[in-house]
Amino acid sequence: MSAKELKASERVRGSGEADAFGKKQIRGSALFGPKEKDVLEVVLQEDGSYTLEEAKHLMELYLNKEVI
Repeated sequence: MSAKELKASERVRGSGEADAFGKKQIRGSALFGPKEKDVLEVVLQEDGSYTLEEAKHLMELYLNKEVI
């Protein structure tokens, strides 16, 4: 396999998989504000790994949960 083909196969393989981050990494991100980070502290587990989309989804579910 040539170097060009190898790079193309890596791109195909890598494009389907999203990067996953730990709770500490996500909370340290500049993508979230202080209030959002407080919510992430509650919804994310210490030993879990999440994509940014998963973290945002969990945060939305928590914020839109019906109060009883």
